Amino acid sequence: MGGLRFHAGYREYRKLRSGVSVLLRLIRASDAPLLLHGFHRLSPESRYRRFLAYRRSLSPTEVEHFTRCDGVNHFALAAVTQRDGEIEEGIGTARFVRLAKEPVAADFALTVIDEYQGQGLGRLLLARLLRAAAERGVREFRSTVLAENTPMLALARSFGAADEATNERGILEMVLPITRAQPAACP
Repeated sequence: MGGLRFHAGYREYRKLRSGVSVLLRLIRASDAPLLLHGFHRLSPESRYRRFLAYRRSLSPTEVEHFTRCDGVNHFALAAVTQRDGEIEEGIGTARFVRLAKEPVAADFALTVIDEYQGQGLGRLLLARLLRAAAERGVREFRSTVLAENTPMLALARSFGAADEATNERGILEMVLPITRAQPAACP
């Protein structure tokens, strides 16, 4: 995996539309407290949209799963705000988990803390996640999304996602092909 842009030392500083400076980097095991704090700052609606169920908390096993990524088959980015070089808070994550039976495909998910939604962070995270996946040979993202989650649907569709099927609960199965040109065209 030599020559990867998105590796343990990856750091990227960007400004959101609001002017807030964010640092993008890979998620680390030591991010468990940031992840939990961020989860508790999500509105019930955002939690429902992310997990397709109402959730009050994350189990220790889930926290470990979300923060212990191998960087190849399970890859995750964190968006954090910083002040004076110290991390203040986690404000978003993007991850993919390669499908064991189909290693060129991966399930993906994005989460952005409510107060930072609508500022371009989701687009930035998805763009970087697409690039990281392409580097690792992933050719397709798949995701289950609530049909009522119009912001996520619009974002995924803007990157080329298509709806595959909708079930009786209003959950869409989406497929997002990853092309060489697509990640290069991302912000």
